[in-house]
Amino acid sequence: MTGKRSWILIVVLAAVVLSLPACSGADTPTPTATPLPSTPTPMVVPAEPAATPTPTPTPPAPSGPPPTPEPPRSPCAGVSGQIEVRVLAGPADAVGLEPLAVGSLPFSVVTSEAPFAIQGGGDISYADVLVEEWGTYEVTLDLRTTISGECVVGAEGPTLQLALDMAGQQMVEVEAEGFQGEYPWSGELSLDLSFPLVDGATAQGEGWVLVLHLDSV
Repeated sequence: MTGKRSWILIVVLAAVVLSLPACSGADTPTPTATPLPSTPTPMVVPAEPAATPTPTPTPPAPSGPPPTPEPPRSPCAGVSGQIEVRVLAGPADAVGLEPLAVGSLPFSVVTSEAPFAIQGGGDISYADVLVEEWGTYEVTLDLRTTISGECVVGAEGPTLQLALDMAGQQMVEVEAEGFQGEYPWSGELSLDLSFPLVDGATAQGEGWVLVLHLDSV
């Protein structure tokens, strides 16, 4: 019996020994394959859309007929100035005197379209004594004046067609060696005048000279 038990024990030990390599193989880690590095996926950036030009707004076509252009400004529009009055009082011409500037009369166009009416005038008071080798020449003058008329544009350009009405009195006293004289005058006088619309234009008659002075526009 003892020999049989020993044999059985030997068989069991042998079986245990044979099973050890199999158990050791189960505990040994299986090597894991290293994955290859992945190829990066390229990033595609979408292209920006092309800018669309902004259309220029087209103004709507005007309805109705086109506006009538304004006519050119007349050279008579807004004209103003003064008329310088020079007189040859009494016997001044006989003694070689020049006409005396005794005053200026303002005037202006008073309408904005044709006919371009003109109005003006004023009072003139003048007194002076001229002393010469031959004696003295004294003039006293008081006048009330009115100016009326039109500025007219003709073939030769614009002109002032005026009427100058004067009323008043004057006294001229002359003293010379062995002579003394007085030359009074009173009454009314009307003059029809025509001036080209040019600064410095003149009109004259017996005993008087008128000079046109235009204001700058």
